[in-house]
Amino acid sequence: MDSFELNKSKYIVADIKDILYHKLNFVKPLSHDEIKQLNLVNPPVYDSEKYFLKEQWLYRMDIGEWEDVEIIIQGSNENPDRALIELAEKIFEELHLHISRSLNYLQKFFPTQEMKHYYLSTISFGKMVNVDDYLFTGFSLAFIYDGPFEFQYKVKCKEDGWPIGFEGGPL
Repeated sequence: MDSFELNKSKYIVADIKDILYHKLNFVKPLSHDEIKQLNLVNPPVYDSEKYFLKEQWLYRMDIGEWEDVEIIIQGSNENPDRALIELAEKIFEELHLHISRSLNYLQKFFPTQEMKHYYLSTISFGKMVNVDDYLFTGFSLAFIYDGPFEFQYKVKCKEDGWPIGFEGGPL
């Protein structure tokens, strides 16, 4: 299998520092009452879980051929986490490599899925849990596969950019 490589110039976000330091918007989580009003079968936040959920800061942008990619950085009510902003800066310097690496990683598990059908939907920076319940700081690249069947995949990466696992399933 040939590896999938992207052209760096197409994935450079020239104003990434300005975005990370000045344009992120705080995402206000739903309150307990708002969740009740939605009448969800399995509400996403339970009282015992709320202490584990981090506040998020968001910005949407076009990256390469993908439109409206969400950039999410964990933080507090006041600010995104400074160390995560610095990690995001570092990752965006070589974004094309991280996207290529993640797509190649998915290709190993799903060799019949064509790369051209993957759509980058979200890049998240923060604390994550691996499959063995190990908590680590890193980032994830979330893709939607739009082929005969639609799937979503989130490739989790350590701070150095190497994939260490993924989550996924049908949409």
